[in-house]
Formats: sequence, structure tokens, C-alpha cells
Amino acid sequence: MSLARPLKVILYAAFLGLLLASYISPLQGILEYRSYVLTLQADLEQLEKQNVARERLVEDLETEGGVERAARERYGMIEPGEKVYIVPEQPSDSTCQQSGKGCE
Repeated sequence: MSLARPLKVILYAAFLGLLLASYISPLQGILEYRSYVLTLQADLEQLEKQNVARERLVEDLETEGGVERAARERYGMIEPGEKVYIVPEQPSDSTCQQSGKGCE
């Protein structure tokens, strides 16, 4: 009997060890998937914001004013009889320094 009791304790401890070891891998997977879910939720929020912006653009382009504004801004279109004046942009300080020319 004295030999049977330590053997039972060792077997019981080994069983508990195996049981705990079998839970470690699934727990790691769960933690990894939680962080993945958080990343996906952040992506979803960003895409929903983009959707809202695009829906507003669609609504704007369904009006005459929106179509006219888009034609002027994107394609440089003008109404008959209008004159177009092109105003050159002032070079910034960083552009002057990069080109090596002195801008004043």
C-alpha cells in the first residue's frame, strides 16, 4: 500500500499537468483572435466612414449643382462665355531650397 499511494499522486499530478497543457494552446489562439477581431473592428469603422463620405458624394452628384461643381473642379470645364484665369502658385520656401535657386 505504501507504494500505491505515491504512484496515485504522481499519476494524478501528471494527469493534471497534461490537462493544463492541453488548455494552453487553445487559450493562446483565443487571445490572438481577440486582437484580430479588434483590428477588424477598427478597419470596419474606417470603411464605414468612407462609405458615409461616398454616399454624401453620390447625393451631391445627383443634384445639378453637384454635377457642375465636379465638372469644374475635376475636368476644368467652364460655361460658355466664361473666361479662365490661371494664377501661378507662389513657390514655397522648401521648393526654393530643394531647387537650389534663390526665391525672393
